[in-house]
Amino acid sequence: MSSQKLIKPAKLKLDSKEKEPLPNFGKKEEARHSVHDYAMEVTMQSKRERADRSLPSTPSKTPAEKKAKPTFDSEKSEISNEVILEAILNLEKRVDEKLADLSEQSKQSSAMIASLTKAIQFNSEELNECKKRVKDLEIQNDLLRKDNGDLKERVREQERYRMRWCLRIKGIEEKKDEDIRSHVVQILAKIAPELETKMDEAVDIVHRMGKKMDNKNRIVIVLFTQRRVKEEIWRRSKNSLICKEEGVRFAEMLPREDLDIRRKLWPQIDQARRAGKQAFFRGPYGFIDGKRIDPEG
Repeated sequence: MSSQKLIKPAKLKLDSKEKEPLPNFGKKEEARHSVHDYAMEVTMQSKRERADRSLPSTPSKTPAEKKAKPTFDSEKSEISNEVILEAILNLEKRVDEKLADLSEQSKQSSAMIASLTKAIQFNSEELNECKKRVKDLEIQNDLLRKDNGDLKERVREQERYRMRWCLRIKGIEEKKDEDIRSHVVQILAKIAPELETKMDEAVDIVHRMGKKMDNKNRIVIVLFTQRRVKEEIWRRSKNSLICKEEGVRFAEMLPREDLDIRRKLWPQIDQARRAGKQAFFRGPYGFIDGKRIDPEG
């Protein structure tokens, strides 16, 4: 052992270039180490065999083989700076094109919005103007309605005034080539004998109304020159025996609107007369016991 401690430092100090033969004790030491290593290997091998014989063998997964990383050539694996720069430039170009398109679309949208804004403003102004005109027209329409109603009433009043000189006669038999004026004057003279001398002058025009129809007698219209004579004939004809004998009936001349109102009022007038009340017409209006009545009530 003392010799080994002395030899090891000397071995470390030897130059690698100088190869000196080792002394004999070195070979013996190597042989002793090799024998010892062999004995260790045999001992370990025997232990493994005994363990294998004592324990049952269990299957075990074979370790997965590690995949070898593919190897590429340095030229293929590495991307050159020129390719990266070209890709960046292409991407930048595409982005610029998209931005240009978006900018153009934005301009078009802005122009369209401005145009719509102007159109809406114009339509709003036109609408306000139309509303103002409609309001003015409504006011004018109301005035025209009022004026129209006043004019109609005035025309109707003129017709009433003119028709106050007229009487209608129903039931006079219609004959061919008749002298209707002479026949009517004779009937009127019978109704008011004291006015017979004035009757020819008091009667102006006598004619039948409407178109001639078979088997139907048309109404006769009598226009008087003196209203006093007309009112006297009208008063006497209501209870005249001559009218019953001749089968004729007198009636006032009224505008069509007044006749329609009288037709609506007639049920109330007839009911009041049956009840013993005083009911009569005066123009287009009806009265019951001195009170004016309306068609609705």
